[in-house]
Amino acid sequence: MSAQAKKSLKEKVEEEAKAFFPVFLYVWFLLAVLGVHKSIVLSQAHLVQHQGFAVVKALAFAKVLFIANKFGVWRVFDKMPLITPILVKSLLFGLLLIVMDIAEQALLEHIWPSHVDHDGVDLSNLRTLLSVGLVSFAALIPFFGYREFAKLIGDKELLNVLFVRREMFVPQREVERAAAPAPAETVES
Repeated sequence: MSAQAKKSLKEKVEEEAKAFFPVFLYVWFLLAVLGVHKSIVLSQAHLVQHQGFAVVKALAFAKVLFIANKFGVWRVFDKMPLITPILVKSLLFGLLLIVMDIAEQALLEHIWPSHVDHDGVDLSNLRTLLSVGLVSFAALIPFFGYREFAKLIGDKELLNVLFVRREMFVPQREVERAAAPAPAETVES
């Protein structure tokens, strides 16, 4: 392999890792918080066990999302209003998280039956599934909202809007304030 091809391959791997890592971090954070919430609600003491599964599920989830983006599955939404891809992607990936939870529970029951939560969240209950689905859907909206806005205006511009002082990003505000007429004073008779 030539030096040019190696450099190109290295750059591609770095680029892919930079795109993958934030997705993984967000999903891991989401799953970790949901795991802590589940442990608190169910008064369970094994918080660390849930965190290990959160990392594995986040890696799998991020990889599925990453592959879907690479194959351009979402091009269908390119001409639709921005809210459509945000809500549809949140719904679909919320459903994926539920499927991953069900698979995790089945795998645990099969491989490690002594550590299964027998008093845990019953994912076979329709009400519980809807609740988990609604929470997952709502938690994914900011993630997909950020990604869609970044595609629309660019990553760097969105980061500037979010993390740089507004006065530095939108300098015309000072000009608008200076050009605005002073409020008219009322004359009392």
